[in-house]
Amino acid sequence: MLPSQTLAASKSVAGFSPEKTEWQISFEKTFAQMVSKESIARFSKEMSKRPGVVGTPGNAANVEFAVKELKKAGLQAEVKTYDVYMSVPKKIAVTQTYPAKRELQVMENLPKGTPYANEVIPGYNAYSASGTVEAEIVYANYGRPEDFAELEKRGISVKDKIVITRYGANFRGVKPEQAEKRGAIGMLIYSDPADDGYAKGIVYPEGPWRPADAIQRGSILYIFRYPGDPLTPGEASVPATKRLDPGEAVSLPQIPTTPLSYGEARPLLEAMQGEDAPAAWQGGLPFTYKIGPGATKVKIALDIEYKNQPVNDVIVRIPGAKHPEQTVVIGAHRDTWAYGAGDNTSGWTSTMEIARVLGEMVKKGWKPDRTIILAGWDGEEYGLLGSVEWAEEHRKELTENAVAYINMDGTGGQFFGASAVPSVKQLIYDVTKEVTEPRSGSSIYDDWYVREGRKDPSIGKLGSGSDYTPFIQHLGVPSMDMGFGVAGGLYHSAYDNLDSMKRFVDPGYEHQAAGSQLVGIAALRLANADALPFQYSAYAADVVGMLEEIAGKDTLGVDLSPVIAQARSWQASAKELEELAGKMIADGITDEERILLEKMNAAMMQQERDLIVSEGLPSRPWYKHQVWAPGLTTGYAAQPLPAIAEAIQANDAKALQQAADRLSGVLKKATETADAAK
Repeated sequence: MLPSQTLAASKSVAGFSPEKTEWQISFEKTFAQMVSKESIARFSKEMSKRPGVVGTPGNAANVEFAVKELKKAGLQAEVKTYDVYMSVPKKIAVTQTYPAKRELQVMENLPKGTPYANEVIPGYNAYSASGTVEAEIVYANYGRPEDFAELEKRGISVKDKIVITRYGANFRGVKPEQAEKRGAIGMLIYSDPADDGYAKGIVYPEGPWRPADAIQRGSILYIFRYPGDPLTPGEASVPATKRLDPGEAVSLPQIPTTPLSYGEARPLLEAMQGEDAPAAWQGGLPFTYKIGPGATKVKIALDIEYKNQPVNDVIVRIPGAKHPEQTVVIGAHRDTWAYGAGDNTSGWTSTMEIARVLGEMVKKGWKPDRTIILAGWDGEEYGLLGSVEWAEEHRKELTENAVAYINMDGTGGQFFGASAVPSVKQLIYDVTKEVTEPRSGSSIYDDWYVREGRKDPSIGKLGSGSDYTPFIQHLGVPSMDMGFGVAGGLYHSAYDNLDSMKRFVDPGYEHQAAGSQLVGIAALRLANADALPFQYSAYAADVVGMLEEIAGKDTLGVDLSPVIAQARSWQASAKELEELAGKMIADGITDEERILLEKMNAAMMQQERDLIVSEGLPSRPWYKHQVWAPGLTTGYAAQPLPAIAEAIQANDAKALQQAADRLSGVLKKATETADAAK
């Protein structure tokens, strides 16, 4: 018997009293039944027909369409604009100058008749330095610190060279930063067929994998230092805000960097000389990869303009009936690199469908207890611009009243996955048991459970690279990211389009509809719960486990037992609070208990806030959370307990002691918050 089937006999909803459970189930059922694949298909078709890069006419047209559709649903959509420092490509050119001269293509070979083909921007890395450089190239595998260390071990310098690396293994912005530190003057980043091309399967248009001409566009802004407007870190980019000089902005890359397809990278790599690359560095092209330098010389000529441009967020509020000041925020970015049917028109269409259905339900008299905010963020692809600026501007409101943030970055796909803070792990399991998986006909949870070897599925940790970042890591708002993925290689290319969506990614828009149902139900549970369904005891248990793992290794003579003990105290206090709230709602809530329950709910929101410190991490003050941050050399992947991890990596015992003391302090605050609410 699968896990969801064991729940069929008795229905209860975590956080809801028995008398309210039936009402909530009815609310959820009505909502789910109103979600329409046809509506989502119409949204997708309209918003994927034209490139939607931030600051372009196609992006503006999509704002106009979204506002019109939301208005039809009876909703008032606010367009919130921020002027943000951005790069705009004027001309991107890459030339092989030795051993033969050859201009490389910087655009896909789009079929004749492709709509709005003239609006597809060339292969380009946002925030690259502008300029022209020419040099021999050195191959550095994925451009990780360990890859550059391997070059140094072999006596190969990248100083005054152009480095060529392949996409993958870390955030693309980490690659030029590592090269820049070692004296390189430029970088090329190409997609290797071993990673997402023909070595993986049939390429587009016959299959979903990356063809030889497809280019992965993408930002290289150093978001692992801070995301958002490079010139206003920590403050919203509004007219009154003082701006940095661009030379002071540590998130801006310093060397010209640009992407290539593997079809265009091939002659560069094939002509290289020098040592054979290590076996692990060999890619999918049909020759032995060399490290260089020698035999291949390249000129990169990038004419990139820097200027302030508008970022337009679309914001909708569904007012709460009982606690209108408290908010559950659902967000998805609506900007794309080209047509972007998958990334991320799919997440935005799912968000718009949730808004449409809730708007129709409000017309019929349904209202959530707490306010639900739905947001279409702009400029995510450039560096989380719209979400960061909005979160920074609404810092006070969010800090005081945000219950949770739910992110959807890709609901076009066929296999469910999630990342989240540990306190909402059980909530994710619960709501995935309520929605049918279109492929199998079982619940999403059961399908997920089977795929992961018939055990509780793993939920990822939150690093960075999407719009949950400002909510969890800057403000301490409990956050989760849910969506569907599928194997393929069309990411950030001009082939992430309606055709690939309909044939390979999400035929029939089944999973985008499931995503709307899933996230909508999660939001409704958070918006309507008598007792917020957070489990900080599980959160604390995870922190204990991470600390014990670190303590079992070399801790530079620093005793971590006090901070482990504090994490255990938090776990015990949180457990007591959760059990008390559970008993209270199970027995039926009196008027007197309802006042206490509100105090408990405030503590449920506050415990996440307690894990941030105003001064931030020593290495990067914008990141304020003491448990989660992106890794400095991974960029996307999470670095749990970042200050402790960085101190150990730096072999700095003093910094490690300070990090442990700081972590102990925030865990003590969370413990006191839980104790005070009982």
